[in-house]
Amino acid sequence: MAVARMLRATVVAHKAAVEDVIDRLQAVGALEVSTTPYELAPALTREDEERLQRLDEQIADAKFVVEVLAKHREDDRPFAAFVSEKIHIDAARFEALAPDAEFQALYRECLTITDKMASGERERERLKHLVAELEPWRDLHLQVERLRDTAQVRLMTGTVPASQGAAIRQRLREVSPLISVEELGPVGSRAAWVVLAHRTVVDETRAALAATAYRDVTFPEGVTGYPAEEIAVALERIDAIARERELFEERLRELALGRYVDVVALQEALVSERDAVASRGLMGATERTVVVTGWVLAKRRAELESSLAAVSDLVDWELRDPLPEEEPPVALENPKLVRPFELLTDLYGRPKYRDIDPTPLLAPFFLLFFAICIGDVGYGLMLIAGFWYIKNRIDVAPGVKRFCDLMMLGGAGAIVVGVAFGSYFALDYDVVRAAVPVPRLLDPLGELTTFLLLTVVIGMVQVFFGVLVAAYDAARRRDVASAVGDQLSTILLAALIGVAAAVPGAAGWALALGLGVTMLLKGHALEAALARDEAVPGWDRALGAAWVVLFVAWLGALSFDGPAAIGWLLAGATVLGLAASRSVRRAVVGLLGGAYAVYGMTSFLGDILSYTRLAALGLSGSLVGMVFNILAKLVWSGAAGLFSKGPAGIVFGAVVAVLAALVFVGGHVFNVVINLLGAFVHPARLQFVEFFSKFYDNGGKPFLPLSYKTQAVVLHPAGAQQEGGVRS
Repeated sequence: MAVARMLRATVVAHKAAVEDVIDRLQAVGALEVSTTPYELAPALTREDEERLQRLDEQIADAKFVVEVLAKHREDDRPFAAFVSEKIHIDAARFEALAPDAEFQALYRECLTITDKMASGERERERLKHLVAELEPWRDLHLQVERLRDTAQVRLMTGTVPASQGAAIRQRLREVSPLISVEELGPVGSRAAWVVLAHRTVVDETRAALAATAYRDVTFPEGVTGYPAEEIAVALERIDAIARERELFEERLRELALGRYVDVVALQEALVSERDAVASRGLMGATERTVVVTGWVLAKRRAELESSLAAVSDLVDWELRDPLPEEEPPVALENPKLVRPFELLTDLYGRPKYRDIDPTPLLAPFFLLFFAICIGDVGYGLMLIAGFWYIKNRIDVAPGVKRFCDLMMLGGAGAIVVGVAFGSYFALDYDVVRAAVPVPRLLDPLGELTTFLLLTVVIGMVQVFFGVLVAAYDAARRRDVASAVGDQLSTILLAALIGVAAAVPGAAGWALALGLGVTMLLKGHALEAALARDEAVPGWDRALGAAWVVLFVAWLGALSFDGPAAIGWLLAGATVLGLAASRSVRRAVVGLLGGAYAVYGMTSFLGDILSYTRLAALGLSGSLVGMVFNILAKLVWSGAAGLFSKGPAGIVFGAVVAVLAALVFVGGHVFNVVINLLGAFVHPARLQFVEFFSKFYDNGGKPFLPLSYKTQAVVLHPAGAQQEGGVRS
């Protein structure tokens, strides 16, 4: 129930056995290779670098083929759009995968097809643009190549707004009778014009057109025939390109059906091979040996040693516990029921190797918060059924299965809270209590104030539990001063504030003692006064300790009506001490720092009030469920009257009844889906912000052993093809 124990491994192999050793380490997947601490040359040779470059090129080729075929692969699995495909193969076949001649031929064919499809798409876009440009000129009964100036006439082609054609034509008439316009049919909001002007009035014509919305049109290069014929040729070519594309896509679908799985496996095999070669860069080399250092889980020690035993004549190894200055990677090790909650810890960041694993600490709180947000027996059953189906009937990754386990646990918690709240698909409790013998403990909507207070109490419990964990962690690290002064003092002040609120007449002494003692503890005033410093003589430290004792005596007098003279004595001692004693000055500064720390504790109030969001989320889900129940009831009420109106009424009544059932079922499914995100995010936020901030500091590096880093591929022992995976 903590961070898993790690061992430091050092493996020394003869160069003749290095390749075999790396293959064995990757196959067993137990050792995370780290940079060797010895002053040795890297074991990565020039040949290895050339091999890495070659592997990078092969990986890029395989990735290209995978992306091309994936777009044309039909997947009929349930929820295929949301769940990535898993490819099950045995480890021996995976290790033997290589980019052979058949793959090279596939790569060239995919490259040729995609190039032709891209070229065809560019041509299609060009032709579509050409058709759009020529469409206004479709009715022009003149070849485009003949649209040219003569010795006496200048020819201009362009478009004008169809609604302004008459006005522009009238303006041209006013300019000169030597201007003629051939107007073609409008296309959209603009009409195509051919303007003919005598050479003597060309400038006036252009000036008149420039003052309007006229736009010049220049025909594309290569267009010489009649516009209608050019359009027909372009449309015919567009259809031909579409037919060619269909043939190409059909071929890609055939390739995807037969080769996609193999290429995905090949890509991941190449990536794994590259990882193995790249790991040499972390190893050190001598003239005849290679040194591999890294970390292995203590519980997998036997696996690592067994994998190396076959080459023990050429390999030697040593395993030891981490040194204090070493920071091993982190793997979490928790009981089966707690393991799904590691997902939350990983979202925030793993602890350092010697720190506390927060997973078992947050698990009961997150489960309770999630259950309150869902808070319904029916919804809990839906979560269990839905995520059980995803985990056991759909081939999903181990991480998804772990999330499914978390949601099923949350569903079980929602059932318990739903029984306590008397919520069964948000139905009226007066209707369901006859069938449910368990009485409800709280009506969240009817007893809203109680519900809010309950969430505040839960918040107080978790927040101050976080403080206790911080105190334990400090004590575990033998920092008793921090455990008492920084953490337990917070509990003391909170307890005395509770006494002041609950016990009549105790407010004065409880608050005075609570604030004063907490200021002393948080400011470490006594430690500051007694700090060992050669520059401060013993008598000075004694004065500092005496001032702290006098301050405590004044607190007692203030709390329990003691003599006022103690206060005056403290004031005088403070003035004299500030002037004459370094230790007193340190104690006073510590006390002021403690006062500031007490002021900072006001943030606890905001932290605790944040937990009221649980009530808001729980009520919102319940109210939305009630709305769907009302809608379903309204639809059903329409069916009840139809059943008494003969055969036709029975038919229509059955249809309406089915609609009512669809409203009920669909509405509640929708409600669960939309509430699920909030029920996960907000309880997680309470863990990360309100709880973890009290004691937890991430920064651990996840344990990532050298292994086959597969995503889509699931490896099995030779001959096995069961669901799930050995490593993924």
